[in-house]
Amino acid sequence: MSDKKDLAVGIVDFLKTSVADGTIPEDDHDSVQVAIDCLEDVFKIEGVSKESVLGKQTLLEIFANRGSAPAPKADPKLEAAAAKMAAATAVLTEEQKAQADKLKLEGNKALSQRNFEESIDLYTQAIDIDANNAVYYSNRAAAYSQLQLHDNAIADADAAIRVDPNYSKAYSRLGLAKYASGDAQGALEAYEMGMKVEGDNVSDAMKRGYETAKKRVDEEAVATRDAPAEGANAGAPAGFPDLGALGSMFGGGAGGGMPDLAGLMNNPAVAQMAQKFMSDPNALNNLMSNPAVANMAQRMQGGNMPSMSEMMNDPALREMASKFGGAGGAGGAPGQ
Repeated sequence: MSDKKDLAVGIVDFLKTSVADGTIPEDDHDSVQVAIDCLEDVFKIEGVSKESVLGKQTLLEIFANRGSAPAPKADPKLEAAAAKMAAATAVLTEEQKAQADKLKLEGNKALSQRNFEESIDLYTQAIDIDANNAVYYSNRAAAYSQLQLHDNAIADADAAIRVDPNYSKAYSRLGLAKYASGDAQGALEAYEMGMKVEGDNVSDAMKRGYETAKKRVDEEAVATRDAPAEGANAGAPAGFPDLGALGSMFGGGAGGGMPDLAGLMNNPAVAQMAQKFMSDPNALNNLMSNPAVANMAQRMQGGNMPSMSEMMNDPALREMASKFGGAGGAGGAPGQ
């Protein structure tokens, strides 16, 4: 039986009881009986007992006890979402804004000193005060990238974009994190959005990031279309160091030890690259702004030296080596 029919049974029982106990004057009994007959006919409840529907309770008792029922338990997820919404929409005092900005500056200092965990904690404290500031999320994304926590960096960059879709640096953070995580297409799309936001004044960093990601996407498309790749040294660009020699210097290509400096500098290609750095002050900056190089440097800092085969099969690194072996500078992505 539907809830509406149950309610109708309760009403009919209430009316009959009110007639029986004298609550309704005798002069009105006929009118009430008409109402009872109509309800029973419309809801098809003639002959249905109150006990079969409501048990021992009457409709009046249920109504009287309506305020004593325990409140439903709140969903923790809904409570957390409500808290975040309240924080995001709260009107901050000038003191709160100043405190959050102070924490951000302290986080920037820790980041510059490579105290990445500390910087993350400081940015998090700033976000707890002001959850509606895109810079705080974007800066924390940069710290996460330094720790190779790329999923966290992507989440924070996305959060920064949601807070302020016109904050272009968030797209740079997103592009770099996606590139480092192996999502070249996602990185390309992030840089494209960043370039649209910057409009007619697209930064060099955004352009370098876009070009590097696009090159990787194009390389991957060619690799997918072509036959299986050959050995690591096959098809290496002109001017690329001899992989066999470099592989032995790095402990057989597995990153087991530091290379011999004299051996490296005796290699003509390596010497040419070194000369390029010395003659062009911007060469090293351009090199380190390349997402592929930045990712490799982060892995080396964490004790996870990539193998020579892995480095040589990286299209971006091969392209970089080709440029340094000949003419032109490296492409890149935004700095942190």
